[in-house]
Amino acid sequence: MAATADRTSKPAAEGSASPLDAHRAPVADEPKKRSSGKAVAALVLGIIGVLAALIIPIVGLILGVIAIVFGRNAKADVMADGGMSGRTQAQAGFVLGIVAVVASIINMIVAAAIIAS
Repeated sequence: MAATADRTSKPAAEGSASPLDAHRAPVADEPKKRSSGKAVAALVLGIIGVLAALIIPIVGLILGVIAIVFGRNAKADVMADGGMSGRTQAQAGFVLGIVAVVASIINMIVAAAIIAS
């Protein structure tokens, strides 16, 4: 029985006083950063707003404005809270919101010019 115990036990580190010193100390995993829901919403609204701006300009305009507001608020929240991720998504949603608003306005002007002629 003593021979079996010797094979399964791990040798202690050299110069160590205890066999427990041969093992690494347990380390907790890094906590994941929380993702900003506003940033995701801004990105989704921006993408849909750009697509809608080409088909239904008023819907693209509304979604673009909402994406701008959500993107701006999300970026401020992420910058204020260091444990939150989503800064790039918030910025992308903000930019796509601006693109949606501009595309909607251009589409409305072109449609008005076509109808007037």
